[in-house]
Amino acid sequence: MTDLARRHHNLPWFSLLVFFVTAVACAKPGVVGQLRYKNQAPVWRVNDRRDVAKKPGEYRFYAIRDRFEAVVVRPLEDALNVSEPRRAKDINSLGEAPDSTWFTNRMGLRQLSLREVARGPNRGDGPDLSAPLVILKSKGGGSAIGFVAEDVTGTRYILKFDHLKQPIIETATDVVVQRILWACGYNVPENSVIYLGRDRLAVTERSTIRDAIGKRPLTESDVDEVLTRVPGRADGRFRVLASKYLPGVPVGGISPVGVREDDVNDTIRHEDRRVLRGLYVFFSWLQYTDVKSGNTLDMWVEDAERPGRHYVMHYLLDFGKSLGAFGPLHGRIYDGHAYNFDFMYDFLSLFTLGLWQRPWEGTPDPGLPGLSPLDAEHFDPGAWKPHWPYSPFRHMDEYDGYWAAKIVMSFTPAHIRVAVEQGRFDHARAVEHLTRVLVQRQRRIGEYWFRRVNPLDGFALGEREGRVRLCFDDLLLRHGLADRTSGRYAATSFNFSGKSLGWRADVRPGIGTAATGNEQGHAYTACVDGFSLAENNHGYTIVRLDTWRGDRRLLPVEVHIARHPISGVARIIGIHRR
Repeated sequence: MTDLARRHHNLPWFSLLVFFVTAVACAKPGVVGQLRYKNQAPVWRVNDRRDVAKKPGEYRFYAIRDRFEAVVVRPLEDALNVSEPRRAKDINSLGEAPDSTWFTNRMGLRQLSLREVARGPNRGDGPDLSAPLVILKSKGGGSAIGFVAEDVTGTRYILKFDHLKQPIIETATDVVVQRILWACGYNVPENSVIYLGRDRLAVTERSTIRDAIGKRPLTESDVDEVLTRVPGRADGRFRVLASKYLPGVPVGGISPVGVREDDVNDTIRHEDRRVLRGLYVFFSWLQYTDVKSGNTLDMWVEDAERPGRHYVMHYLLDFGKSLGAFGPLHGRIYDGHAYNFDFMYDFLSLFTLGLWQRPWEGTPDPGLPGLSPLDAEHFDPGAWKPHWPYSPFRHMDEYDGYWAAKIVMSFTPAHIRVAVEQGRFDHARAVEHLTRVLVQRQRRIGEYWFRRVNPLDGFALGEREGRVRLCFDDLLLRHGLADRTSGRYAATSFNFSGKSLGWRADVRPGIGTAATGNEQGHAYTACVDGFSLAENNHGYTIVRLDTWRGDRRLLPVEVHIARHPISGVARIIGIHRR
């Protein structure tokens, strides 16, 4: 059993309380539990754009403080508190994360076009190069060499260059990961790979640099000196990552725990947010190991629809050292397998006198420009580790992992390839190789997380002459991750009070009145037919779906159905995973 599976093996089912779903306890417990949902449509957009009239205080990232808290303070607090694991609270009645200032449903809720993934959040092709870019200052923070510059339109960009001995890697990696994380639903800057000559960089009396002496005017000689430390192209141009300044006023990073006390919209502790917990899955897929508040940024922005009103938007930043880049760039060959300060691995190495084979040993170097050692064979989706512990990851559970894995698995190989192409690699073989590795890691993620819960999803409801039909997908089967003959299902119906309605149906994959498709052409895994809704409480009915994988019975999924109070149309109002 991997680290994550062991940590959450005994997670209690009853801790789901979402901040906009009303759960009512039944008078009498039943085999479907006590959770009930309000008879309303699931919430798909959160109102977290209420006016924050005063600019919030800045949350500053201090590496030593944050790492001490991550390694010592928070694990100790968790141990002393002996708190029960708790489910995420930023979800709707279907277990999904609604649109908010943190996250926007894109891939997963619908199938993005290849063009949308290729463009990502970008609204242009980068800075306007019809005139030289005016350098305002040298880039501060991080290890990448670069400048802050302004184009002829007055738009500001951060310009980052590749390392001299590792051309292409950092600029290509940044854009590939930026496109994928945007498609997953996160807020990211507009990033592009561009090529520019020395004549496209200019200095003015406004240009400054900060060095060992302090802040001083930047000269043309300073620019020339910087460019001697970055790789040039055969045609004399330089390959650059241009990252457009985010709109609004920066107010620091996202704290790993707690909330912003001066943000009226920040009402859920960050360690209880599924959109932050689920980053574990997305980051493991993309080998984004530099997880810290310093690589996030909150922006205090003016509401475009309500001038004069403000709120805070939450962004992810700096993706250039993903996809295994920390190995060639900084010699961290354990990237993704161990913390920077990892007691367990140090102990095993010492105990075995160095004979223990570390899990990263044997990861091949593709030997292609712009790529780092990254494969699927050495990837364990449940044992993956960033460089330092991150509190939302410590609190995540299999339901967070399942949610994120559904989004990961919604990418087709064509989606992944078009995202990789935006890195503008020099060789087509690099695109082919990285696409293949990401597809392989994607499938490992699906197989791992879809086996941690009962992976029935994609529910659809139909009714004819008072009889109801419920169709669903088994995601392990839908994605070809398990043998179709290995699954079978049983459905039982209950009323609001948890009393059986006397209906039961057994079905196997591909068997059922509409299991081969519906009017939209969707091929469901299975359908169950012929049940009636309860007579009371607007027909409130709970359909309990039990799944067997071979001889193993999984925890059930409960589908809550009720009639619209006005139209009387039957609809799904909630899904509860035990």
